[in-house]
Amino acid sequence: MFGWFKKPEKRLRLLVQSEADVLPVSALLQDAALRGEDIAYDPKARTLTLRLNRFCHERGGKALRVVSALQIGDVTAIRSRGFNLTKPPLGLSILSLSVTPAEAPSCVIDVAFAGKAHPQLQIEVECLDMVLVDLAAPHRARSVPQHPET
Repeated sequence: MFGWFKKPEKRLRLLVQSEADVLPVSALLQDAALRGEDIAYDPKARTLTLRLNRFCHERGGKALRVVSALQIGDVTAIRSRGFNLTKPPLGLSILSLSVTPAEAPSCVIDVAFAGKAHPQLQIEVECLDMVLVDLAAPHRARSVPQHPET
């Protein structure tokens, strides 16, 4: 009647510890929107956290977004291309995540963003250790991402 008897939806919580785990997380993060100020690096803890507004592609065409966080652990270095990390842009949209192996077990995580300058974050990690967590219940999206047919 008033939603009292509705079961609360389970929030997404994913752990990434192998290269095979990155592709599904990349698909879930496609079209996620974030501001430059939502990128937080803690060199002491060696973590990089991205707070983002993720489009819920897994909801079968429903126009929903959810506030999420992606935390990457064991970070040894971060480089940006197409923007300055000290003065990040107002808005970014994630295109994809990919992993390039380095000397085992270390690797480089590439976060590609949409835009004419092809902005990108390259995150060197000692080992692959990422967590994707939904922080709130989904809410209605103002718009649906449009991708050109190829």
